[in-house]
Amino acid sequence: MCDSACNPVQKPEDCCSSMELPVLKPCIPIPIPEEQLLDVIDKSKDWAIMHGAGMRSKANFNPDVMQFAPFVLVPSSFPRKEFEKAVKLQTILNELMHKVAHDTDFLRSTLANTIQVDEFTGNLFRIYEDILKTCSNQVRFFEFLFPAIT
Repeated sequence: MCDSACNPVQKPEDCCSSMELPVLKPCIPIPIPEEQLLDVIDKSKDWAIMHGAGMRSKANFNPDVMQFAPFVLVPSSFPRKEFEKAVKLQTILNELMHKVAHDTDFLRSTLANTIQVDEFTGNLFRIYEDILKTCSNQVRFFEFLFPAIT
């Protein structure tokens, strides 16, 4: 069995004695008796619709018909160590996204070619620029009203 805490620099063959992948134990006892499984499936579909996980079919659109969005019935196990790595990494990614979103010059230069050929991105970027203009006017107005604060 492979140790999931292998050094990422090591080759898999140096780290693991065999090429088997680690298997995590399920969160709930499996298999589930069929009668209970069918009951859980029906209740899960109802819950999904009642809690906003509904959608309409594009292929057979009918404004009077909703279906549940796809979901996973049984939760998947996930190694805690890997989860904690993702949590730590998330704050770094949030900061990066924040800095990129607030660097207008970087966005303009990076997206210059894309906004010319991709209609969706072009429309999003125009919305972004409109918001920037509106916000900058609001900031100037705020500075006019409260000069001591700014």
